[in-house]
Amino acid sequence: MKNQVTKVHPTGQMHRVLLMLGSNALDASQALAEAREVLSEKVEIIRAGSVWQTPAWGFQGPDFLNQVFEVHWEEPLEVLMAWALEVEKRLGRVRNLSATTYENRRMDIDLILWSGGEYRVDTVIVPHPRMEIRRFVLHPLAEHWGEWKHPIQKCTVSELLTRCSDENLIHLHQTIEN
Repeated sequence: MKNQVTKVHPTGQMHRVLLMLGSNALDASQALAEAREVLSEKVEIIRAGSVWQTPAWGFQGPDFLNQVFEVHWEEPLEVLMAWALEVEKRLGRVRNLSATTYENRRMDIDLILWSGGEYRVDTVIVPHPRMEIRRFVLHPLAEHWGEWKHPIQKCTVSELLTRCSDENLIHLHQTIEN
């Protein structure tokens, strides 16, 4: 059943989670560096992808810098999502709950994929429900995680990227040494 809640998370089992961080603030590079530092307070970052420059998606605004982090996580994903929202807030994001469109933000953190497959609860949906239509998500993911499978689409990130009709250009901004 498509809308069925899927919550498979054996207690104490370590999972890998792919987070997408993005900022279109004037100090976007600094915001990404700060986010990595703050995230590290509660998560182990296994690998950081390169930083990619992408146009704003869904609204007119400055370009974004986006970066993928692979992290180890053993608690429920709701706890990781709550931590991601706290990191956004600590870095200056103010959520406009009445907004009906996308808007500029100093920090945005999304849970994109995790090694446990599909995960759906009120506050968390993984895989990210729009990842397959967003080149700015797929291109950075394909850099190191192209063989990760989308649990619903039943294909790899690299395959999703080749099928993606989003024509926005993605530019390498900075290579990260891990």
